[in-house]
Amino acid sequence: MRKNRRVVMGFKDFKIEVNKKNILHNYEYLKRLRNKEIIAVVKANAYGHGIKNIVSLLSEHGCKYFAVARECEAEKILELKLKNVNILILETIEDLNFLKQNKNVEMVINSFKDLLFLLESDISTEQLHLKLDFGFGRNGVVESDFSKLKKLILEKNLKFKGICTHVFAADYEDMLIVEKKFNNILSELDKERFDIIHMQNSAGVISIEGAGCTHIRCGTILFGLQEIGYYDPNIKRAFKLIGKILDIKDLNDLKYIGYEKKEKITLTENKKIAKIRLGYGDGFSKRGEGIMSIINNKKFEIVHISMDSSFILVDESVKEGDFIEIFYDLEDSIKYLKVPHYEFLSCINERIKREII
Repeated sequence: MRKNRRVVMGFKDFKIEVNKKNILHNYEYLKRLRNKEIIAVVKANAYGHGIKNIVSLLSEHGCKYFAVARECEAEKILELKLKNVNILILETIEDLNFLKQNKNVEMVINSFKDLLFLLESDISTEQLHLKLDFGFGRNGVVESDFSKLKKLILEKNLKFKGICTHVFAADYEDMLIVEKKFNNILSELDKERFDIIHMQNSAGVISIEGAGCTHIRCGTILFGLQEIGYYDPNIKRAFKLIGKILDIKDLNDLKYIGYEKKEKITLTENKKIAKIRLGYGDGFSKRGEGIMSIINNKKFEIVHISMDSSFILVDESVKEGDFIEIFYDLEDSIKYLKVPHYEFLSCINERIKREII
């Protein structure tokens, strides 16, 4: 009987299942929505979905542009040895030889000072995207440097691979202001100097037209993770964090639950403790203590999270080997953890397998 039980249990570790059909649905839907090509933003391990799996999937489906934040993320894509794929690094990198050695790798210019340094370092502007900052305060040439920027571009007759900005997800009116300012400066600089023009992030894709742009930058929305206040019912969620119940113990037999004394944990009418192989060593933060999981279509509270295991208060209906899902309800998870979904999903590290289904 025990031997058969082990066969039924299957995997004991957790995994993130990524729904291939939903990813491709979102990709095609967003392309049709704005009639533009997509720059797929796959930074932070594709927001927890697995950068190599996602890039392989989308490149097979015709996606030619991928954006990352770091050089190490670009290296992971290069390891795939894909043909006709360009990689845009959104942050400034220190090793400029990396650009010179990889002609399909491009970088965003994040300040006027960076532009001057890149020109002095003999980096081809065909590998550079000029970014304009209209008050976002993160990256880009700031408005006070626009006159110097315009003068330099006209004097040297510079042409770039691309030009871009970033709209604010928090305020729709600010998005419209940024769009207008971006188009004005684009006219002053002459849009013919740029092969690629992009400004819409995930919230901006469904909020503003992006007139004059050639591409849209899709990150979280591509995976079905939507900003609060910017919701499109046609977008489908792609991930599922699932595992199986590893062990069940009677609460009356225990003095501790993990590292906590039983008395320190707020208990319910449920009298069983289920153990799962998922903990903060996997990027499942202790802040998740108190979050609800789903087992057999019922909600059960996670009461303790240790490095490699977590513990759930369950009832008699839950059995060893039952499936459990974490973050089933994204809105509830966001409200409880007080952080956006892309933060806690990106924290799930590579000890957890990603599987395209």
